[in-house]
Amino acid sequence: MRTLRLASEHLARFAEASGDWNPLHVDEQFARRTPYGRCIAHGALVTIAALGSADENTLRHAQALDVQFKQPVYPEDEYHVAIVEETEERVRIEATRGGRLALSVAITVDPAVALTDGPLEKPSFASDAPRVYTLEELATGETTIAEPYGADVAALSALAAELGADQIPTAVLQWLAAASFTVGMLLPGRDALFAGGRIVRSPARNAGELTASVEAADDRTGFVSVVASLAAGEASSDLTLHTFLRPPVPEPDRERIARFLAPSMVLDGRKVLVVGASRGLGAAVAGALATQGANVWIGYARSTEQAERLRDEFDAERIRLLQFDAADAAQAAEAFAALRAEAGELDGVVLSAAPPLGDAALHPDGSRGTLDFVASSVATALVPLAEALELLSADGWLVIMSSSALDDPPESWPHYVVAKAALEGAAAYCARQSPIRVIVVRAPKTWTDSTNTPMGRIGAAEKEQIAAAIVRHVLDAEATGRPELLTAEQLTEAGARA
Repeated sequence: MRTLRLASEHLARFAEASGDWNPLHVDEQFARRTPYGRCIAHGALVTIAALGSADENTLRHAQALDVQFKQPVYPEDEYHVAIVEETEERVRIEATRGGRLALSVAITVDPAVALTDGPLEKPSFASDAPRVYTLEELATGETTIAEPYGADVAALSALAAELGADQIPTAVLQWLAAASFTVGMLLPGRDALFAGGRIVRSPARNAGELTASVEAADDRTGFVSVVASLAAGEASSDLTLHTFLRPPVPEPDRERIARFLAPSMVLDGRKVLVVGASRGLGAAVAGALATQGANVWIGYARSTEQAERLRDEFDAERIRLLQFDAADAAQAAEAFAALRAEAGELDGVVLSAAPPLGDAALHPDGSRGTLDFVASSVATALVPLAEALELLSADGWLVIMSSSALDDPPESWPHYVVAKAALEGAAAYCARQSPIRVIVVRAPKTWTDSTNTPMGRIGAAEKEQIAAAIVRHVLDAEATGRPELLTAEQLTEAGARA
């Protein structure tokens, strides 16, 4: 068993060598607005590192590669790589973390044919920015791209050697670079997720060209099958690539919220803080409160562009920006001091900030990651909560975002369930020890950037619908002296009746 740990530098070097500059791998600001919350490694780069476990003879006689990407691989995290199947005709390698499979790559071996290393041609990339498509455009089946392509083989070889995979033939490196470039830059392009595929050696073609076309597209899941062909001399190959296209998540706006909550001035003069409000459900709640006349301070850590967009959409007189890291006690103290000077007392607080979710398992190798996630989740709520309790009026209200995952815990979310249960405990404490009204929201699966995965958005509620139901409950109900629990059923039913 080998240990695999990629660095951000490796991602940048692979992007340079392959031409795959998809922002999911190299742009932290872009990656924060995806379900992963930060940059993830190119699937082809992870495959190269994993192939370091195979012997040189196996790779020299590789006829085909079958790859499956099950989980994202994050730079700086540690993964375990091992050969799990080995025969004369087939070798399969897996990369895991915390007991969960991240990558499976199978090598089909043909002893009768050997790969030969060709000359190190000058790299050639016709596309220097990823293309952007909608599912509707791809579903026509009329999208075909052909352009010159040649990876920087010398740079790929140097990178592979640094990752303990110096025995990989340059032809295999070119196969994987072409696959990555096709998915990340051509089809589906910028919003693609690489799920896997098959690369098969083909007779030598010397055109130095890469062609790709859409074989199938499913508008429900976003699945896009791409067939491609690399003409690169002895590195020529045919590729069938399985991908998913992430559609853009609609930003909350007045029109979308008005579908579920009619504008009014019922909260005119009220002062509310929403922590974690630059995007997702927090942004929708902030917008809904503003449409009811409230003055809303939106707390956010880094997403300045999204925070400014929210202010512009819902009126600068209603939306005020408050930038701070909710998990940082020093930043929170400074931000709340400024808030106290500007607003004085608060009438309401919404705690919606949370770290990127991801998947995990209760496994010895995953304990550290689970503990880190729980600590970060609790900190993003308790740090601002401690400050906010000093500003809330005696008849003020507090909303803590929980999740319907507590009712039916998903197998891959033990860390999330534990974190949300801890926050509900904090809500119970506040309801008992202070006069404020406390509302726990067990939100249903909602379509946001954090859930914009192939299966995550299926059956997901609109965030504006859930935000409207929360605000309506704040307006309609009275304090009970104990935490009020808003269930997923109540939230969706209330939205349906609006």
